[in-house]
Amino acid sequence: MNRAFCNTCKKLVPADRDERDGKVFLVKHCPECGDTESLVSADAQRHMGKRSLDPGYEYHRCGRMNCVSCTHHRHPSYAFVDVTNRCNLNCPMCADSVGGYGFAFDPPMYCFDKIFDHLEKIDPLPTIALFGGEPTVRDELLDIIANARARGFRTRVLTNGVRLADEEYCRKIVASRAHLLFSYDGDNPETYRVMRNSAKVLEKKKQAIENLKKSKRAPRVSYVTVLAWGLNEEELPQIIDFYHSQRRFLHGVYLMPLVHTWDTEEFGYAPERMTTEDVEVLFSQAFPDTDVQFISLGLASHYRTISKYFGRPSMPYYGCHPNCESFYMLISDGEKYLPVDHFLKTSLPEVAEALLDLERRLIAREERRGRVTLWLRTLGRIQTITTVLRHVKLGAFFKGKGIGKVGHFLAMLFGVLFRRKSLPLRERHMNVQNALPIIILPLEDDQIIETDRLERCCSVHVYYDPRTDAINYIPVCSWRLHNHALVRELKDAFEAQAAGKKTDPQPEEAEAPAEA
Repeated sequence: MNRAFCNTCKKLVPADRDERDGKVFLVKHCPECGDTESLVSADAQRHMGKRSLDPGYEYHRCGRMNCVSCTHHRHPSYAFVDVTNRCNLNCPMCADSVGGYGFAFDPPMYCFDKIFDHLEKIDPLPTIALFGGEPTVRDELLDIIANARARGFRTRVLTNGVRLADEEYCRKIVASRAHLLFSYDGDNPETYRVMRNSAKVLEKKKQAIENLKKSKRAPRVSYVTVLAWGLNEEELPQIIDFYHSQRRFLHGVYLMPLVHTWDTEEFGYAPERMTTEDVEVLFSQAFPDTDVQFISLGLASHYRTISKYFGRPSMPYYGCHPNCESFYMLISDGEKYLPVDHFLKTSLPEVAEALLDLERRLIAREERRGRVTLWLRTLGRIQTITTVLRHVKLGAFFKGKGIGKVGHFLAMLFGVLFRRKSLPLRERHMNVQNALPIIILPLEDDQIIETDRLERCCSVHVYYDPRTDAINYIPVCSWRLHNHALVRELKDAFEAQAAGKKTDPQPEEAEAPAEA
């Protein structure tokens, strides 16, 4: 049974989805307060379409949402590790910095050894996301990155980018080879005045971007863009053009509807609720000639066998709920981004469904054979290629018209055979220069937290508890239910440990969300 928090008494009660008037609501059935509901999607067709392609999941049926002491959550494939709660900005909507906590906390350096020792035993290795606060304000960040990368972790740093305006620091962070998830909300100073409490921060971000562009070694960067009604949603086409100008080092984009986590008495900004599907529609409107349809990121990460046959890691979101993150792909033709559908005979969901069917057949064949032989791997590659080719417009990939396309195809083929550099070949002969994954992050506020989504969450906050010498996981979407009290306890425990005092754990069970 799915469960969520009653809007009135805040108790955990049975919940289900109700589709009406083209929208989807999470309805909470409270025996004391009656039914209450929260909007989870403004576009029922898009929302339910992703559910229809769900590969499935065996639920344990969480009944209490006691995430701090959860014993059945699966191993994470994406692990957030907090390095500090300090920050060099004072965003009024943020509750995850010193202002929100009421105290500063930097976990001792040995914690990261403990956490990485634990996570490196997981196969496949999870992706590490160093988080805060603002990670770059911690002087030991480069040492933490080096520690994680030395163990083989794909390592990401979520940053507002302000410190990268210092050219020397930017050079060092690029040299660390961490993947930077850089917060960029458009080119309008008013957006930053409202959401970040400073219009001037935009100039710092622009300088940081210039420093990244000047880097001799290509940086690894993805942009994280928060969208809010009446603020920057109409600027999305210009923001996409900005992404294209950064394509030399841009690895992906995360679009995020503004999550309402603040007290409106302290911060009076209160736009209407924006859902994941609202962002999908806004994105689609930037390409009016194409019916842009997203798939769930869990489905896009589901092709682990296909990825294995091609010697590539799959994306680290296997198994997540179909109404968590959404996924799409843009393709640059050298002048602008085009929707991936421009190159398809069908649609992205149809391609994804065909590959899902193939993935199931490959898994079944492996189970029958008992092992993966070179023949099975080769056959799997051939089947994948032929499956994809049935859905693509091959001619759209190459420049020219008519017989000219054939000439560009042959020139590209010979170039590959003679091992010429790939990028110059693509630029000369193909309409496909590079690809840009687009991921839309879900809402994470208390109103729409539900046990079905949490149980399937592959993205967790990981922390070391010195009271029990244990590594614990909390799903990302429920982190806010626990983090302030938990981090306070951890801070006290570390300080007591340093002073030679004994401390006992105080397990916490969240039966209701903390007040904003």
